[in-house]
Amino acid sequence: MGSIETTYDLPNDLTIIKATGRMVADDIFSWSADYYTNGEITTLHLWDITEADLSQITPEHIIEDSRRTARMTQVRRGGMTAVVASMNTLEFGLSRMSEALHEIELVPIEYRLFTSMNEAMEWLFIGDNTPHLPDD
Repeated sequence: MGSIETTYDLPNDLTIIKATGRMVADDIFSWSADYYTNGEITTLHLWDITEADLSQITPEHIIEDSRRTARMTQVRRGGMTAVVASMNTLEFGLSRMSEALHEIELVPIEYRLFTSMNEAMEWLFIGDNTPHLPDD
């Protein structure tokens, strides 16, 4: 099992989610269920999966996650989710699939995939209000 660390930057309405290690579908499904039930919900999400191993995640899991997200995210309607993954990796490919499925499932959140943390932050924050990312 992998781990998911959640950091809140409430003044910027941002949740930073960092996944590390070998992830299984239940890791992601459990995080989402807990976040939307007990979390401090923000409009902006930044997923960092550069240190995650998604080899246990199947296309069927991505489809299920997109459908779950469509049902749970009405509270974030109009929000934005940026995902950062390394280029030419399984994680990048699965994230690209997820990006397409978010459109097909009519998820009410804009979802974009990036290979650079800086590009993701620029997309999330237009202007000079880019927050400082927590140190690793």
